Amino acid sequence: MRERKSLPESELDIMLAVWHKDGPATAPAILEALEKPLTASALHSYLKRLEEKGFLRCEKEGRVNSYTPLITEEEYRRSEGGAVLEKLYEGSLKTFAAALWDGGSLSREDVSELRSFLDELEGGEG
Repeated sequence: MRERKSLPESELDIMLAVWHKDGPATAPAILEALEKPLTASALHSYLKRLEEKGFLRCEKEGRVNSYTPLITEEEYRRSEGGAVLEKLYEGSLKTFAAALWDGGSLSREDVSELRSFLDELEGGEG
């Protein structure tokens, strides 16, 4: 995957709507899936920008444009997660987890779930 920039919230909302569709998405389907109201012209501006950034491909089907993601949601999560970890926590997962714990974002249940996940990862390496 080539280097892509982080998406602003408005564009990420649109990409989430596209990712959650089965197959290509049309503008009306994307508008319907968005939680925040958006005009059709604003949506088309965002879609054009996402095309230019290499996140979407537009295909004309009759009079309707169809949008297909060029990057998966998982690829974007991996890229974005790594960038946040590097930029804000100097690559330290421990510092990140400590910030979540200190900020009250992690419950004991979350910590237990994370511990189980790490145990599974270690078990898979053997």
